[in-house]
Amino acid sequence: MPDDLPNGQQAQLRALYDQMKPHHLHPLWEVLSRLVPREPATRAIAARWSYDEVKGHLMRAGDLITAERAERRVLVLENPGLAGESAITPRLYAGLQLILPGETARCHRHSQSALRFILEGSGAYTAVDGEKAFMEPFDLILTPSWRWHDHGNLSAQPVIWLDGLDIPTVRAMDAQFAEHLETPVHEETSPPGSNRMRYGRSMRPLQ
Repeated sequence: MPDDLPNGQQAQLRALYDQMKPHHLHPLWEVLSRLVPREPATRAIAARWSYDEVKGHLMRAGDLITAERAERRVLVLENPGLAGESAITPRLYAGLQLILPGETARCHRHSQSALRFILEGSGAYTAVDGEKAFMEPFDLILTPSWRWHDHGNLSAQPVIWLDGLDIPTVRAMDAQFAEHLETPVHEETSPPGSNRMRYGRSMRPLQ
């Protein structure tokens, strides 16, 4: 409420607000400076995670919960300023995922897009629509929105990667949803590396 108005006008304005409220109408001039501030503002704050510390907790989780039960055995890197939102920034999600030797993480798809940046281990894979992309340290694997994907580890060592997803962005549009395949893993549709051979120098058309 503007405080520089005559008392009579303030009372009339307050009465107008009360009359509008049942109709779900609200005066923009009361909130404009909060909606459009003079400078960018964020609730996220600077934070740092130690890989060795996170890995210790992740390996302990590997002892306590199976990939099958967890579906995705991931420790979320949650920004301290965004407690409870599973977000590392207001519009991005990040987490470290562990898959142990011989494990598979069941096939699903979702409205969010994802990337995997491989940190440690070799011989695991992400299968996207039935084509395996094998993981080596520092590889980057992309999973577009609404593509079937599962993970497996054919090696004798744990494999850890960074998951990045646009979960908070999709959530802000109320467009988050997922579906599980009836079988734990997608049937193989093409040999590993097929997409890279065919489209590695261009872009793959989506059908």
